[in-house]
Amino acid sequence: MAPAADFSFESLRQLIEARGVDSVEELLAVLPEDLRAHYTLVFSSRSLQDASLENPRALLFGNKAQLILTFNGDASQRGFDAVETMEFDAAANRFVFREITFTPGKTQPAAISDANPARCIACHDRPARPIWDAPPLWPGVYGERYGAGLSSAELRGMRGFLSSQPTHPRYRHLLGANALVDRDTYVSSSRARYNGAWAEPPNARLSALLATLNVRSILSRLAAQPGFAAHLDILLAAAGSSCGPLTEFYPPSMRAAIAADIKQFSEAAAVAERRQSLAKTLRRAGPENAYVGLASTAEFTELRYVAERGLNVSTEHWTLAFERGSYDLSAPAGTLTLERALFEWLARTDTDLRTVASYRTFNADDAYCKHLRQASRDSLAAWYATPAAPAAAHTDGPMPEPLLLQRCAACHSGDIAPSLPFSDADALSARLREGHYPHGRLLDEILFRLTPQAGAGRMPRGINIDSAEQRDLEDYFTEMARSRPLTLLK
Repeated sequence: MAPAADFSFESLRQLIEARGVDSVEELLAVLPEDLRAHYTLVFSSRSLQDASLENPRALLFGNKAQLILTFNGDASQRGFDAVETMEFDAAANRFVFREITFTPGKTQPAAISDANPARCIACHDRPARPIWDAPPLWPGVYGERYGAGLSSAELRGMRGFLSSQPTHPRYRHLLGANALVDRDTYVSSSRARYNGAWAEPPNARLSALLATLNVRSILSRLAAQPGFAAHLDILLAAAGSSCGPLTEFYPPSMRAAIAADIKQFSEAAAVAERRQSLAKTLRRAGPENAYVGLASTAEFTELRYVAERGLNVSTEHWTLAFERGSYDLSAPAGTLTLERALFEWLARTDTDLRTVASYRTFNADDAYCKHLRQASRDSLAAWYATPAAPAAAHTDGPMPEPLLLQRCAACHSGDIAPSLPFSDADALSARLREGHYPHGRLLDEILFRLTPQAGAGRMPRGINIDSAEQRDLEDYFTEMARSRPLTLLK
């Protein structure tokens, strides 16, 4: 067996094949101790696997969360015969989801899905991302309130779980389960803090690990864009939010247009923040979940602006939060941040960066900010003076139109629906990145209207599109929004 620190999905596959594993119970029995010692328990699941207080969904994440396995514990629950996995592909800096299904009562090889199958991506999006709510709350997970012990309902459920855990066919393989009922697991005592023995609770540990991997994935996507090097200084400044107005990092000739565009972008971001805050408030309803302390998405607005407008990278899936359209990047203290990751990347080529950073006073006029400001103006002036556009070029020709696009065009070019240029690619591309709709820009509104969550407002009207048709339309509209640089930046 591979050492715990190196245990990957391929190690898991080989283990199943070599041992002839044909059930979830057999698989759990041969997993590395590292995976079985670091886990958290979900009692109210929003995934393909059901959960309950006494038969929770277990998330085994080890000490690095490079490979996560999940399972539940009652034969009546949905997903009982399957193990879901998430692996972080360190070479490609991406998340990969799979499902391993066992056939009860039959001795035959486990069915292992392809990477990121449709039933996984339906929730985890494309590019695939973990869904693990941002601090300080993890609704439906034992220890759901950061900085607080188990609620009375959680405590009753945990005692019921622990009463059967030692002999349960599956849960008995979890190590150290008795500690989950102790308040010290979730709230460290003053003595533990004084002695340096304090540790984050399981949910926060998983948040920190996933947030760090997520930053690596985001940075990899940014770095793949042609304009990344030219935008590095302004990305770093925007990620820190303490170097003054973002417009000052652009050449003087661009500032007026940039200021107007940032204003429009920020207004759309404010709509998203209100929607996200409302959703979290609703899920915190009740006296047991009255914890406050949500991070504002506004602090990430300027960073998102540079990524979307300058590099044509969608930030829609950056968050680990449950809500789609959320831009919450909250993470426990000490987690790798985009600012730190961008700093380390830039410092490899900017030999003066570490020196000026050592004299930083967190004043917009300190040496660090002045250095980034001038470097950004120079690099962006050269970039936008170049004939090449910031957007990545398409090497395979124009993106084919989805079959259902003509249905959109027919409704929106007559008297049935508001006028939208679905049949004019150039006009549509410009419109998609504009507007003040309930869910943001026109692109944001269209992407929402394509989902089942839109209810009676789902598009296209009159038909029930399947997931493949929905994805074709989403990919088309997203690509159209990226395919042409913003006019004011030409």
